[in-house]
Formats: sequence, structure tokens, C-alpha cells
Amino acid sequence: MAPPAYSKGVIALVMLAFGFGLTAIITRYMSEYLTVFQQLTVALGSAFLFSMVIFPRSITLHRLRKISRRDWGILLFRVCIGYLLATSLYRASITLTKISNVTFIQSIPFAAIYGWVLFKEKFTIKKFLLLMIALGGVVLISIQDYSSLLSFGKGEIFSFISSALFALSFVSRKWQTDFLNDKEVAQILLFLGTIALVIITVIRGELLPPVDWQWLLIVSVVLTGFFNAINIYLINYGFRHVKAVLASNILTLESVFALILAFIFYRELPTLKEFLGGVLIIGSVVQMNRLEE
Repeated sequence: MAPPAYSKGVIALVMLAFGFGLTAIITRYMSEYLTVFQQLTVALGSAFLFSMVIFPRSITLHRLRKISRRDWGILLFRVCIGYLLATSLYRASITLTKISNVTFIQSIPFAAIYGWVLFKEKFTIKKFLLLMIALGGVVLISIQDYSSLLSFGKGEIFSFISSALFALSFVSRKWQTDFLNDKEVAQILLFLGTIALVIITVIRGELLPPVDWQWLLIVSVVLTGFFNAINIYLINYGFRHVKAVLASNILTLESVFALILAFIFYRELPTLKEFLGGVLIIGSVVQMNRLEE
């Protein structure tokens, strides 16, 4: 029987996959009003405020002074690759290509590769085959023109790079010490990310314009802030208790959730091959869970 922390970690990652799928929908809508960096500044700023409400008194100045240089370095590293690079490329890709293409590419199991290479997690043929099945499902869904398999658009390239950077940001949680808990890590990342993005938007001359703040845009800002606050906590909790290989496989569910949400909001119906690809991904996730347990 799986230990409670492991089971909760798996649940956290499934919730995270859903949050990522919904974020893609919200990002597409917000891109009609705000630039990429404006979106990020609003999203992280509101997420930090939400985190102060959801996780009150999680961090104090006394605790901040005791954080080691190693932990500060890793936190800054995660902010740079996770927010300044990965998230900006991801949001840019949403505006350049189909949501389904972006989320399917995000399912590439980079975290599994990092787990084997950086953390010496156990490599087995069964795990490798299951990951290949998941990747096969992604390929089956995302490839549109089989006569030119190496032909990718700018949006697809941005999504590919951001996927690799996101995964590195996620698994680098394992390099941090246990001094900070997941709530404290989430709040610090949100605060550092917000400050960095405010500086960038000022430098780029992209201060928030006089936008027509319709109720739907306000709701989108609130939702993106809420899910960002929750997602960062789930990232830290899930990747601390679940091996990178399994965590990577679970996060491929993002593409399945995105398909459902894209249909609800944009009436995008999956084709037969997209449906078959989703079945391969779900089957791989279920089998990997059984194998790990």
C-alpha cells in the first residue's frame, strides 16, 4: 500500500495537470487585452496576494534571514527559468498556435529524463516503454502533417523549449534543503517572480495600459492568480514526494484536460487520432502508477 505522502503527491500532480490545462484557456483569453509580460505580472502578483490569504503567516522575516545561500540560489534559479523564461515562452506559444498543440508538446517527459540523469532514479525497460507510449500518444495527437514530421511552427518551438525549462524548474525542488516547507517556497517564488516581472515590464515600457476591465477579464485575473498560487504549492509538494519519472507521466494528463476544456470554451472537437492519443496517455499514466506502487 502506498504511503500517505506519496498518494497525496500523486493527487497533487493530477490537480496540477488540470490547473495547467485551465491556465492555457485563460491565457488565450487574456492575450486579447494584455501582453505576455503584463499577463505574467498580473498573474503572479494576484497569485502572491492569494497565497497570503490561503497560507497566512507561512513565512516571517526571522525565517527569511535563516535561509541558506544554497537555497536562495536555487530559488532564484527556479524563478529565472520557471517564470522569466519558461512561462513567458509558454504564454507566447498560446497566442501563436492551437492550444491543443501547445499542451500536447508540454507532455513531453523531460522531467523523467532529468530524473534519470540528475537524480539517478531507477531506470527500467518497463518505465521507459510506458514513457514511450505516453510520448507516442502525444505525437499521435500533435502531428498534423506526416509528410513533414520535422516541420514545426514558432509556437510549437516556444512550447518545446518552455516544456524543457518547466521540467527543470520543477525537479530542481529536490536540490533544496528541507528548511523551507512547500508553502514557504511557493510564497517566496511568487514574490521574487512578481518583483522580477515588474522590473522587466517597466524596462520594456509595458506598464498596464488603460484596459477596459470587463467582468470576464477581472474573473480571469482572479482565477489565474488563484490557480497560480495553488499550482506552485502543488508543484513543490508533488515533486518532493513523487519520483520525477512518475511525476512527468502524470503531468501528461494536462493534454487530456486541455482537450476537454478547449471543447467547452472553444468548441474544438478532438479527431479520432487525438482521441486515440489521449487513450494512450491515460493508459500509460495508470500503468505507471501501478508499477510504482
